[in-house]
Amino acid sequence: MSAGMIVLTVLNGVVSLISIGFAVVAALRPSALIHEAKPTAGERFYARMYAARAIPLGLLAGSAPFFPHGILSALVLVVAAIAQAGDAALGAQRREPVMVAGPLFACVVHVVTAIAVS
Repeated sequence: MSAGMIVLTVLNGVVSLISIGFAVVAALRPSALIHEAKPTAGERFYARMYAARAIPLGLLAGSAPFFPHGILSALVLVVAAIAQAGDAALGAQRREPVMVAGPLFACVVHVVTAIAVS
């Protein structure tokens, strides 16, 4: 594995772990992400639904560069990039720069890694 690929693999793993961390926080304590003192039952439900999808996708995206390179690894990373782009769009809708910058950075990392493994 080249030095550049090692850096991409580590960076991809870090952004995946951060994404998983936010999903866990959303599931366990939705008020931390929605900035409401007491989330509604619906908000708690949707936070758990988000986590139920985001955690496995984060695990898969973080491990994709370790599998034999090819179209399947690249596809997993592209799907993860699309999910991060959606998160960034939601952050933009809320006008929260951190909720835009973090997912956009993760999106770029996933796309660059997808190109590298394809």
